[in-house]
This record gives sequence, C-alpha cells and structure tokens, in this order.
Amino acid sequence: MWCFLLALLLCPTLVLSGTKLEKECSNLQLQFATASSDFTTCLGKNTKPVRICVTCFEYYKSVNDSYVNITRSADCADVLLESDNAMVINRLWDSYRNMWSSALCNTCSGLTENRTHEFRNRTEDVLECFDEHQRDNKTDLICIECNTRYDALLNLFKSLQGYGYACADLADSMNSTAQAWSVKYNCGHPEIEYVPVLAMTLSISLLPVIFYSALWKFIP
Repeated sequence: MWCFLLALLLCPTLVLSGTKLEKECSNLQLQFATASSDFTTCLGKNTKPVRICVTCFEYYKSVNDSYVNITRSADCADVLLESDNAMVINRLWDSYRNMWSSALCNTCSGLTENRTHEFRNRTEDVLECFDEHQRDNKTDLICIECNTRYDALLNLFKSLQGYGYACADLADSMNSTAQAWSVKYNCGHPEIEYVPVLAMTLSISLLPVIFYSALWKFIP
C-alpha cells in the first residue's frame, strides 16, 4: 500500500516534467522513491512491538543519502525540490526526519547501538524470570523473586532516559515489561514516562495525512 502511494506521489513529477528532466535527475528521483518505499514498509512492519530504530536504520540511512544526493546536484535540486510540483519530496523527507528525531533513534541505532545491549540483556533476564515462574505455576512469587531483576532493569532505563538515550525501541520494550509487572502480575505501578513512544506514534500517524494531502495536490 505504501509503495503504491509513493508511486502515485512521486511519478506525477516525471509525468509533468518528463521531457525536461535529465537522466541524472530521473535517477535521483527514483532512488529517493525506492528508498522511501523501503523505509516506510519497514516502519509498518516494526511499529508493534516498536523495533524501528535498529531494524530500520539502514533504510533510513538510504533515504537520507538519496535526499542528500539530490541536494548536491544544483540543477536537479531546482527541479526536484524547489518547484511547486515537487514539494512532496521535501514533505516526505521532513516527515521521516521528524519521526526519526522524535523517536530518539539516533541514540540507539547505527554506531550508537552498543549502548543498548545491556538494556536488552536485562530485559531478557526479567522476562526469563517471568517465564520460569509461569512454567512452574509460581506466578504468585514473581513480585518477590523477580523484583531484584526488574528493579535493575527499571533503574537502567531511568538512567538511559536521563541521558536522553531512551529511544522508542527501548521505551516501548520497557513499557511492555512494566505493563506485565504492574497489570498482569499486579506488582506495583510503573514509574516511567513514555514520551518517545508517544511522539513517534503521533509522527507515524501523520504520514498518511501527508501522503493523501499530496495526492490531492498532484492528482487531478
């Protein structure tokens, strides 16, 4: 569905200006369209549970690189980014960049991914404790016997959050674990904030609006 919408949004520029666009510009436009389609597809597949920052990093990088390549070509930038018929490329890029930024993805993807390993290991440790007690039909002891592991995970998350490293992937994971702790096992109310997840969700929810508003503008 996303690929179809992107084709509708980006192809009109070629239709309207096909005889004027040089081969270089056409190739740059196609690269951006393909990268956008791949990235948006990755987002759709990894929004629940949220795993976009790590899983979709290479796709986001491709979109970024394809946009930068357009800006570096003065002639193509004029045609693809500055004309009224091509503003959709800027709008798409802005929506992707804003979503990536609101999800704090730069803090736990690419070269910064290593700092999230301890969090993932501690999360697996807590979930393993939950599973062991469920298998042994001792869920009534989870609040006591898993408390040390859960507190260690929660404190680590708060530390990452304090330094601004709690990207949407980590926040959603902590949210899920905290919900199990507080609701499923009734072990206490979680003391955490989920701003990155909420901001990212709002950003993603706006993408269809951007797509359809562009369709309204470019398709007779």
